[in-house]
Amino acid sequence: MQKTILITGSTYGIGLETARMLVSLGHNVLLHGRNPAKLKEVEKTLSALPDGGRVESYMSDLSRMADVEELAKAVAEWHVKLDEYILEILNEAAQPL
Repeated sequence: MQKTILITGSTYGIGLETARMLVSLGHNVLLHGRNPAKLKEVEKTLSALPDGGRVESYMSDLSRMADVEELAKAVAEWHVKLDEYILEILNEAAQPL
């Protein structure tokens, strides 16, 4: 069954690989990121996957409540419901072990 899935932080690392896997399985994936150039690049790459699901992108900075509200409004404008929401964040202050 095809699902619509929003993945925050989906322009790098685990978020990107999760998005790639879900698109490859035919799901509709809503990408999220803060860098518009990187977001556009990832959307283009994932949209080109053979037999993949639909890919859309949404830019926002989730550390700002106004951006969170705008993201919610933008997604709700085009989608009646989300089947899944995957929160993938990176603590930029974290130091490698």
